[in-house]
Amino acid sequence: MGKACYNAVKFNCLCIVMCFSVLMSYAEVKSVAESQQARDGYVIVQQIVISGNKITKPRVILNELIFHQGDKLMVDKLGQVVKRSRHNLLNTALFNYVSIRYTIQSDNSVVFHVSVDERWYWWVFPIFEVADRNLSAFFNSGDWSRVNYGVYLKRDNFRGRNEKIIARVRLGFTTQILLGYMSPEYNRRGGWGAMFDFRMHDQLPYMTEGNQQLFKALETELAQVTYTGTLYYTIRSGIYNRHRFEAFYNQFSVSDSIIDLNPNYLTPDANRLQFIELRYEYEFDKRDSKVYPLKGTRLRANVTQSGLGIWQDELNNLKLGAQLDKHIRVGPRWHWSSLLYGEYNTSNSLPYVMNAGSGYRSFLNGYELYVIDGTRQGTMKNQMLFTLLQPRMKKIGFMPLTQFAKINYAFYLKAYYDFGYVWQDNPPITNTFANDWQYGYGAGLDFVTFYDMVWSFNYSVNKFNQHGFFVHFNLAI
Repeated sequence: MGKACYNAVKFNCLCIVMCFSVLMSYAEVKSVAESQQARDGYVIVQQIVISGNKITKPRVILNELIFHQGDKLMVDKLGQVVKRSRHNLLNTALFNYVSIRYTIQSDNSVVFHVSVDERWYWWVFPIFEVADRNLSAFFNSGDWSRVNYGVYLKRDNFRGRNEKIIARVRLGFTTQILLGYMSPEYNRRGGWGAMFDFRMHDQLPYMTEGNQQLFKALETELAQVTYTGTLYYTIRSGIYNRHRFEAFYNQFSVSDSIIDLNPNYLTPDANRLQFIELRYEYEFDKRDSKVYPLKGTRLRANVTQSGLGIWQDELNNLKLGAQLDKHIRVGPRWHWSSLLYGEYNTSNSLPYVMNAGSGYRSFLNGYELYVIDGTRQGTMKNQMLFTLLQPRMKKIGFMPLTQFAKINYAFYLKAYYDFGYVWQDNPPITNTFANDWQYGYGAGLDFVTFYDMVWSFNYSVNKFNQHGFFVHFNLAI
């Protein structure tokens, strides 16, 4: 028995020694692997700590980060990762300020701390705005009947999921009732939205003459009534790539008085037009800011089919459009931006109500008071920016609402040069800007401040040496 016990104890001790040796070897291998990992300059994302999001769901924030828990990141790239992720979060328009810090642990893991300062999400405020294409066109006309007033209700970040609901009631130049819901897209899940827009006009632009729109006001009847219904679905394939599918129902009813002035306001001699539009748009957007970009690239391309022949409305047009923006830092305070835009419509004679060309959705600096109608166009806009006052933040001590207690602002000087060409078959003899190269240049001052507000004060000169001072609100290049 004694010998048996001795052998058993000896065997158990041997097993313990072997297990201890195995554990020591595993620890040594693990230590060597971690040391190799450190030498290779990699760390593993151990944890992402989010703070400041009283309303916003964590998944909304995580969706914009270019790193996730368990990712392997290069140490010398952590600064770039943080900067890009911060820009992505600010571009959601959900936060006034975003801070991302990281701490490298002793086991070569990294912990990220994401702190956000949420915006005010409920908006109920009065509407007082000009209905002209831009402020300069309004100041030039001096017609105060072209003013809209009403009330606007918007709920951003609804349910903390970056959803949006809007309701708008306008009176004045345009009577409008608009209702809408928009849901964002997440990784591996699409977003969708719907909108209904009803408008009535007692005056409207009915024709272009002398490269300017002519307006007609009716006192005893409505000039135009429109209904628009929209459904869309978006897919986010990668953090910077979006695909958008849209379906529109459009209906226009126009007074005979307008048709008498312009028989081609809708389809020839018709006072009613209804049609369905289908549109697909692809967007790649890797700019540092959607409000006032200084670095990065954006590419947009879309195809739209207007009219499917359902109501035999005689409208059948395929539109192709593309836009490329490029923003480059060329010095400590200097930035260069270029925008290239093109549009092609297969129809050579679009209804006037579907105005295409320059001066509507895009324009050349120096031509704010004009429109150039056409079915095809190409435009290039260029500008050099100098940072006069770098972005700063100021606290307002007496402000009880924390969402408005900090104001950020910056000033930029700029010089710009734009040129473009609009094609139109058989334009009216007075519309001399079509089928000819146009260009404009000038200098200005941009004021960028909180809640995505940009004021531009420009002095521009066009091809015909016409010059003037122009004011724009939220003007992109």
